[in-house]
Amino acid sequence: MSEIARTEAKSRLKFIDLARAIAILLMLEGHFVGLVLGEVYRDDSNVIYNTWNFIRGFTAPLFFTVAGMIFCYLLSGETEGAFFKRRRIRKGFKRALELLFWGFVLQLSVKNIGGYISGDFESWVFAFHVLQCIGVGLIALIGIAAVQENIRKPSLAWWYGGAVVVCMGFYLWVKSLPEGSYVPEGWPQIVQNAVRGPHTVFAVAPWLGFTFLGGAIGVAVRKYGEHLDNAKSCLWFFALAVALKLVWVVVVTVAPSDELAWFTGRAAEVVAFLGLLRWVETRFGIGIPRLLCCGRMTFEIYIAHVIVLYGGLFGFGLKRWFDGNLNPWQAAAGAVVFLTIFFWFAQAVDAWYARKVK
Repeated sequence: MSEIARTEAKSRLKFIDLARAIAILLMLEGHFVGLVLGEVYRDDSNVIYNTWNFIRGFTAPLFFTVAGMIFCYLLSGETEGAFFKRRRIRKGFKRALELLFWGFVLQLSVKNIGGYISGDFESWVFAFHVLQCIGVGLIALIGIAAVQENIRKPSLAWWYGGAVVVCMGFYLWVKSLPEGSYVPEGWPQIVQNAVRGPHTVFAVAPWLGFTFLGGAIGVAVRKYGEHLDNAKSCLWFFALAVALKLVWVVVVTVAPSDELAWFTGRAAEVVAFLGLLRWVETRFGIGIPRLLCCGRMTFEIYIAHVIVLYGGLFGFGLKRWFDGNLNPWQAAAGAVVFLTIFFWFAQAVDAWYARKVK
């Protein structure tokens, strides 16, 4: 959502752009190393590998949470006029459609265009991945806001908080179903994969739980923004992180549930990390525009990295030559090069957008 961050250049949003930048760079590093690192080096007893694996598992929750946070911060700041005619609502729908479009297009390959013309699609084409999930998440955030707009009570942040609970309750129900069962039963794969299907990568539940959590935080930051102008503001984030961690303790000790333990644990880590970034902003300032630029270019970076790394759309990428073929030192060196290329790619795209606006 590059245009959003550019037009809303308020200082208190810098830590969100920084979080987005860190999330996308961690994603690039995680996807590259995860692809090229040889299987023999994936040793759970190795501290370095375990640390890398932990950070890799942290990236997606951070990405989904920040996506909901920035969108709802901006959404809740526009209250004039008919709901569906507001600029932010129209932009949200447009972005959601772009995410859905590119999510499925990147799963196509020009090499198979003849088969597509004759109606022969590989089942993987209908997989439900990150872009599709975030696209559906934006639509859900707008839908919940539309309902709250008419009912008015309680605050929109509470509605999003309730959506987290509903989402996780639905997730627990889906996980309780027999192995191999798809939801909704008998529906086309393109629908099933969004919930539980043969090619579900990022299901709406539990991943939208993080998006709704980010939405609640974004609304709260907008509503109570005047109280978040000094270093003490990070305490709000840390208090929420502690609350989520306490829920995690209860889940683990009283009502064991691996799914809820995973969600509450990751949610606590993400919120604490956002609090840390907020503290860094208020204490030291965030004067690193080139890094923040990466945070504004997450959509463009994601599309480009799928094409370069996995061969999305064109059918050939780095995966063809490096899949599981590198040792840790080679993988680390390659990741540095990979990140550097995309770092400067973000600067070039941002400059192109700036010239286009002029």
